Amino acid sequence: MIKLFATDLDGTLLKHGNFIKEEDIAAIHRLQEQNIDFAIATGRMDRDIKKICSEINHDAHRISQNGAFVDSKSNQALLAKTFDAVTSNALHNVISSFSSPFSITTADESYISKKTPELKAMESILYFPLVEGVDFADQYNDAFLPSKFMLLGSEKDIIVLQEKINEQFKDVSETYLSDPRCVDIVPKGVSKALGLRTLAKHLGIDPEEMAVIGDSYNDIPMFEMTPNSFAMSTAPKSVQEKAAHVVDDVHQAIECLTHLVNN
Repeated sequence: MIKLFATDLDGTLLKHGNFIKEEDIAAIHRLQEQNIDFAIATGRMDRDIKKICSEINHDAHRISQNGAFVDSKSNQALLAKTFDAVTSNALHNVISSFSSPFSITTADESYISKKTPELKAMESILYFPLVEGVDFADQYNDAFLPSKFMLLGSEKDIIVLQEKINEQFKDVSETYLSDPRCVDIVPKGVSKALGLRTLAKHLGIDPEEMAVIGDSYNDIPMFEMTPNSFAMSTAPKSVQEKAAHVVDDVHQAIECLTHLVNN
């Protein structure tokens, strides 16, 4: 029996321009009728999830920054993982040596190395503005630690940079393509699957009692932890192949779950 439904945001629930289909919102509200809990698992920050919950008028358990932070819908902090100060300094210096723009995210803010015209255009659809300036490599301390670094650029270039980061920091970091033009660098062990396992333990449910949906490479870890996985039809084929089902929209996945519950 399904007890939790977790959705990715960008490219899944959240369409281009921060648009959410009314059919998807209605389907999320119907989950409650089936006693199915709701969670959002995303690379975005917790403040973005809260904003979306307000827009759809529905609370959610919140897995943010690809699983670095987990908060219950009652705002109980369940997990917070960041890089330590030494690792943060080393990663910062290596990443800043590349020519590609990069960003640094803490629990509360997102900093960008340079607001290029492309990033300024992207910023127009963000819920919160980026803070320009990342000249603080030597300022990391217990009160100021990053949870994610992100490299931006062409897919060909950032994959090469991703391989270099993996080689140099394989013992302390994980990397994911969260978008064809974005590589996320997070603390070792962090993934949406870690976030969901943490949430499942809190809720007292098993992975088999979860259903998940997503569209990108950073969603694969959560696909692999439950047989009830859905990939968006817009996802890369290699991502679709990791899911049990492929659908066009979130509401289609929820309708499928409702059919399973009723039969």
